[in-house]
Amino acid sequence: MMPLVVSDRPFRKAFTLIELLVVIAIIAVLIGLLVPAVQKVREAANRMSCTNNLKQLALACHSYESANGKLPPAGKGYGWCSSAAGGSGDTAILNMSGWVLVLAYLEQTALDSQVNKSACFSDLNTGWCCGFTGNLNGTVAGTPATNGALSATVIKTFQCPSDFGRATVEYNSGGGAGSAINYDFIASRSDAGLGSGCNIWRNGGTNRYMFGENSNTRLTDVLDGTSNTFMIGETCRNVWNGSNLSWAYRSWVMTGVDPNGGLNIWYTPTGGTAQAGNLSSWGQAGSVHTGGANFAMGDASVRFVRDSNSSTTLLRACAMADGTINVVD
Repeated sequence: MMPLVVSDRPFRKAFTLIELLVVIAIIAVLIGLLVPAVQKVREAANRMSCTNNLKQLALACHSYESANGKLPPAGKGYGWCSSAAGGSGDTAILNMSGWVLVLAYLEQTALDSQVNKSACFSDLNTGWCCGFTGNLNGTVAGTPATNGALSATVIKTFQCPSDFGRATVEYNSGGGAGSAINYDFIASRSDAGLGSGCNIWRNGGTNRYMFGENSNTRLTDVLDGTSNTFMIGETCRNVWNGSNLSWAYRSWVMTGVDPNGGLNIWYTPTGGTAQAGNLSSWGQAGSVHTGGANFAMGDASVRFVRDSNSSTTLLRACAMADGTINVVD
């Protein structure tokens, strides 16, 4: 008969189902507490990156002014503006965004060498506004396909990392869809000629912004003070009525960013709720950052502007020489 062997190891009781469920519940609670904290840290980092992008763009504009004696225009040769004798538009349609002229100051020398600045960047040619008379292709034929294809190039400096909206522009260039951006020159929406004629920059008087079609502003022209005047504004890649913006070209209602009227004006469907991140119309200023949007001022400083600011205050911050200084917060 074999002897009975008794183990001296203690008996280990397994977890019960209830104990496992309690552990899982505790882990779920901890994750629930951790996720918002992680999201806050990520958003803070994205917002800092967004601020840095605007800073780089503003400094690039300053470098351009130092080299050329004037800031770049918001754009050149809009195809919806009159170019007849005595008109305010160019005799050749370029539909060029002013950012094309700044590429070399944004460490985009290779891209800058590929674009043809003497040719058009989109094929928009319409009599909706002013009755255009001119040469669609500028001085070189067939270029929307060339410059338009280049417009699809993604330049991270133009994109807010918090915005996951449309990757491309609503309006095709004629050679492809441009890469959508979150920052643009402060330019009046009236520059699209909605009832008041094209090129409002030349006729804006004391309400003139720093940028417009064919604008040639110098920093010394900003009589209200560069630290008080909007230079570059933030916008969203999703726009319900109209189009978002491209770094390369202008099409109908793609004039720039205009904070006049308010910030973060979201599209709200009938009977629904406001869709944050989806601006209600073209050319508006806004951001997916809670409570406001970032702006680069004329002195290249960057300021987060709250959407509680009145339209009057925002308009006064757009005008560069109206003699009225309203400090936005």
